[in-house]
Amino acid sequence: MNIDFLKEVLSIPSVSGDESMVRDYIIEYAKKNSIEYYTDAKKNLYLTKGSEKMTSGEYYPCVVSHMDTVHGSHRELIETKTNLIIEDTGESEMGELIAKHPITKEQTGIGGDDKCGVYVCLEMFERFDILKGAFFVEEEIGMLGSRHADDKFFENVGYAIQFDAPSSNWISEVCSGVKLFDEDFKEEIKGTLNECGYTKFSVDPFTDVNQLASKYDFNCLNLGCGYYRQHTTSEYVVVEEVSDSIKAGYELITKLGVEKYVHKKIEKKTLVNETNYSYLSYNDSEDYDFESDEYDDLAESISNIVIDMYVNGVSEEEIREELADYLRGGY
Repeated sequence: MNIDFLKEVLSIPSVSGDESMVRDYIIEYAKKNSIEYYTDAKKNLYLTKGSEKMTSGEYYPCVVSHMDTVHGSHRELIETKTNLIIEDTGESEMGELIAKHPITKEQTGIGGDDKCGVYVCLEMFERFDILKGAFFVEEEIGMLGSRHADDKFFENVGYAIQFDAPSSNWISEVCSGVKLFDEDFKEEIKGTLNECGYTKFSVDPFTDVNQLASKYDFNCLNLGCGYYRQHTTSEYVVVEEVSDSIKAGYELITKLGVEKYVHKKIEKKTLVNETNYSYLSYNDSEDYDFESDEYDDLAESISNIVIDMYVNGVSEEEIREELADYLRGGY
């Protein structure tokens, strides 16, 4: 991996509602590398590489990230087009990056959530000749960008991989009650993920592929990309784990190729606690049979529970137990 490239991306300030500097950076990258690009009405950015190499029956792999961060104090830096200072703490052999404010010199949020994802997506464009990329705005305030994703862009996408989770051992399987991929796809990717150090399947509040999995018929997933303490001024990025994310993305796309992996969605969804996983998964049991509106309400309630407990430092095991009790007692 190119650590200077990573630092450059991380140095760009971005806030939900003003992702202009990150978007402009990606556009310049696309121009430099002769990659097709356009923005939509929401200012989401879409890249396409290798259209001239596509043949009938082939589908694009698509990488996904969001361009915004929660760090509202960086808005003044965007106004003056001033970058963050990125430093290695020297406290870890794996490489640990933090950000400092260029004026106060105090530590501030580095915005690895999700500029690490932006960087990993661009590294995928370095490695593949056929690829699409979607870079969304306003994920942090309710996935407002991906809610308005351009349908036409995704017509010839075979599967989508987002990089927007902490650490390098995190696989989002369920987001806001939406199963991102089916069991067949899970079996297809599990071995490759395990070889890259990804073994933890998780239930998470939300990210952009949550919207894509709801709207479209292809399988999606979301992977950890090396950031920690997201949404705080003490946020940091572990370089070696960003590298792990690049490896996982590369190996997955190499394996999956330019095929389409149709998501075999289950209409009746059941949430049960499985002892071997850190997520609530779906099966064919009739224990919980919801109408669509009831299921939306349940998904929102679960998201709120997870967010509140996570922010307050509750352990993953306690979160799983609380959710299991909630489902057994409340529905």
